[in-house]
Amino acid sequence: MIIVRALEPGDNAVYQRLWLQGLTEQSSFFRSAPEDDPAANIPTRFAPDSFTLGAFFERELIGIVSLERDHRVKLRHRALIFRMFVRPSAAGGGVGKILLQELLRLAQGIAGLRYTYLTVLASNQRAIGLYSSLGFEAFAREPGAVNIDGNFVDELQMARQHTPDSGPIDKMKLRQGL
Repeated sequence: MIIVRALEPGDNAVYQRLWLQGLTEQSSFFRSAPEDDPAANIPTRFAPDSFTLGAFFERELIGIVSLERDHRVKLRHRALIFRMFVRPSAAGGGVGKILLQELLRLAQGIAGLRYTYLTVLASNQRAIGLYSSLGFEAFAREPGAVNIDGNFVDELQMARQHTPDSGPIDKMKLRQGL
């Protein structure tokens, strides 16, 4: 059984190992390189609006994802989802979807939050499919944004809108006036 929970400072060592594994073994899926953050610590503040979730299988960390609310006065209605990675041996088993569903459930409880957004390399079709299935829509494409071993890869920006009390906006209902 997969257990998803917020990571704590004591989880930093297992987080570091998994994140660095992603950056080294799956480098073509990330805009970051191990050299960008050699410490690779849990990047959030362990707060309701700044947290990192971990997915565990038999006490082994197999997936991670982080959320950080923007704290600038005019941007507090947004939060960034970042550093998502699922161990390749667990990929395709729904771990990423479970992590994101829990993250979005927790994000829904953040007062005043209207949007969650993320970036993804345009070449990562599996991730784009996952994000789209959870209501994220691409709103921008930056050509040649990331240089991976001399290959310039486009990056997509995706967002998901929330309503204060009812979860994600259902665009079909909006069109029908419901």
